[in-house]
Amino acid sequence: MKAKLFLQFSIISIAISIILGAFGAHYLKDIFNDYGKEIWEKGILYQLTNSLGLLLIIVLQNQNLIKRKSTTLFLISLGIILFSGSLYALCLSRSFFQDNNLLKSLFGPITPIGGTLIITGWIFVFFSVIKK
Repeated sequence: MKAKLFLQFSIISIAISIILGAFGAHYLKDIFNDYGKEIWEKGILYQLTNSLGLLLIIVLQNQNLIKRKSTTLFLISLGIILFSGSLYALCLSRSFFQDNNLLKSLFGPITPIGGTLIITGWIFVFFSVIKK
């Protein structure tokens, strides 16, 4: 996969995190309890920071400071989708459905998988630093 695709993904992901942050703050504030607000904001934080991180990785690759590896960009991108996406889904399912619902059962285990992908991607970045 080309860096352009990941560049576009990171830019749209930043925009989406801002939209979801505003949506949560204005339209969902009365629906979420304190725990739901905290989880929603954590999803925003991780999506935004890791999307900015993708931009940084692409810049560092273009400056030949780290090796070009699409695997790293893919792991972090997929991790963002799974981690933050599952947090958003969990918040919405807890707010609009009963506590023991199918969505909670499906998305609960996805969150740590997404987190593991993000961590693995950043470890790959660490090991891809070019020695000069």
